[in-house]
Amino acid sequence: MGKQKRQRRKPHKEHPTGLPSVKDFAAEEIEGLTNEDREKALQSVYEEIQSADVKEKLSGLETLESMSYDSTLAIQIAKNGIAKIIGPLLVDQNVLIRSGSASALRCIAENGKNEAHASLLKDDIMTPLCSLLKQYYADWQPKFDEKEKGKAIDEKEAFIQAVILLWTLCEHNEHAVKCSNEEDLVSILTKFFDITTYGIKIVTIIVQCLLSLSEDNSVAIKKLKVCEDTLIQLLNLEINDVSISEAVCLKTAISGLLINMTNYIEDNHSIVCKVMNVLSDVLSIDCEPLLSSLTLILPHEKNTFSSNARKKVQENRRIFSTQKQALEILANLCSEDQEDENNSVTDDSDYEADEGVDDVCMDDKLYKTICSVPLEIVEAFNSCNIIKKVWNKTRAVDKDTVEILQQNVEGVAVLKQMQELNCRAYLCLNNLITSLEIDTLGGIETLYRMWMDIGTVIFKDTSSYSIELLESATSTMRAAIQKLSEEKANIFNRLTLSDIAPILSEGRRCPNTNVRVNLIRILGNLALILMNNDTPEAQEIIKHISLFLLETCRLESEVWVVAESLDAIMDIYAEDDSDQLASEFKLLEKLQGVVPHFKNKVRQERKTLGDNVAVVSTVNTNITRFIKYKEKRMKDL
Repeated sequence: MGKQKRQRRKPHKEHPTGLPSVKDFAAEEIEGLTNEDREKALQSVYEEIQSADVKEKLSGLETLESMSYDSTLAIQIAKNGIAKIIGPLLVDQNVLIRSGSASALRCIAENGKNEAHASLLKDDIMTPLCSLLKQYYADWQPKFDEKEKGKAIDEKEAFIQAVILLWTLCEHNEHAVKCSNEEDLVSILTKFFDITTYGIKIVTIIVQCLLSLSEDNSVAIKKLKVCEDTLIQLLNLEINDVSISEAVCLKTAISGLLINMTNYIEDNHSIVCKVMNVLSDVLSIDCEPLLSSLTLILPHEKNTFSSNARKKVQENRRIFSTQKQALEILANLCSEDQEDENNSVTDDSDYEADEGVDDVCMDDKLYKTICSVPLEIVEAFNSCNIIKKVWNKTRAVDKDTVEILQQNVEGVAVLKQMQELNCRAYLCLNNLITSLEIDTLGGIETLYRMWMDIGTVIFKDTSSYSIELLESATSTMRAAIQKLSEEKANIFNRLTLSDIAPILSEGRRCPNTNVRVNLIRILGNLALILMNNDTPEAQEIIKHISLFLLETCRLESEVWVVAESLDAIMDIYAEDDSDQLASEFKLLEKLQGVVPHFKNKVRQERKTLGDNVAVVSTVNTNITRFIKYKEKRMKDL
């Protein structure tokens, strides 16, 4: 109880070749149009695309792609049946039209997201896309003859755009994955693993696409099994004449693909250890010098990039993206699927059993994490110093660098990327803490310092952090204090009431329910640990935490959050030696004031609880038993 299923994250979707090109169709021009003007503009573009004149057709495709950078327009374009209009152009005889069509569709899919994906697939974009990829499989490889150079580049770009379109669709839509399985696209794509023939750019995009396609897809993974040796050779390959960013991007993607395949590989421990070494090398790259170089490269005015400057920015950003992907692979490596404990809300008639408190508290306090990570992998974690490297990626960008980068649109994008990297590091750390033994994590003192450092940083000024970062950071704090509680680490005796005041404050005002629940669980576990400190200071902190939890029950609108608060209260006062404190605090009287409200909300919302049904159901059952048990105990005081 009090547990949320840790989700395996889908492979990180980033354009592996660098930054998207800047389009001429400015966003402000789109925003300035009325709905009627937009519709006219779209109709004009559709007419151009359907023109018999090749130049007009290409012009229309380019304009359509530019317009699709606006997400609202991308969705509208997809819903207008664009797949039926330009889908057939994917197999046009003219390579420029094939390339323009694939690029426009890719842009519509990336910016229109789920709504656009659904519309494109409903209009059967997969049929021409599969046909195009099969054509490349049958009779294409890059040509290096100078006479053919221009055409070869166009063919290469058309192929790349088609694969990225498939990658985008498969990452977000199960129907695209199903079609890919039926058309055996895995067997087609694996032909392009030959880095000597196709080059690192194409091989990287192919691997990234297969990484998305193979996620939780046993059909694809079994097909990939025949390429196991090829992938391992690529992982071990010394890649010359390319940038560091290109090399680490390819090897990280291969690492993710091999991890997806581990259940089908006999010597998977050996593979995982190879992968760990690659991920360790990726995470060893220090971001600070890269950011410092960007503060010198990025100009303070728009559109003044030299080609060398833009190339350097792209390389650095590619490294940041690759580190983010490495963290996701590590997080998934230590992610366990936990079954829901209960699937339905129990009726009130089930509450009447008079059972002991040991039957009640099936929660964080008594939940002991079992290290399910094999010993070989744990040894690899230790030898590669993975915990420290992941921890280093949680460091925020320093203020001086932030001030410089905020002056440029490209710099703002870098700062956003760094905050996403911080989020992934926290989420990865959360999974590592939950899955590994305390010694592998560096011991009690190390985990305590992590907990304190995260709290000191994020609660200093929560307004400067995104909700996503707050959620990931508080998830890590929750995992850390949960682990310390399991170890019965009596290490929080230095805390004062003023130290926890920021957590109490944020718990009252944060608009995000996941953050509020994380803070509830942090406070609940802290109170549990402090129960072992028989000091006036500890007792005072426990009372303040208890009061906060009860106020949450009274003021909170989300029944799930109320359930988590009640669950935390039952944790804190579960043991018999808490009876005296419960009596002084008048716990039962206060519970009697909030429990009826909670039960009424459960009855009203029982059909809309979704993923939270297990927690709410169990608390709904246990709170009545808990109160009855405590009443008996209190009578004897």
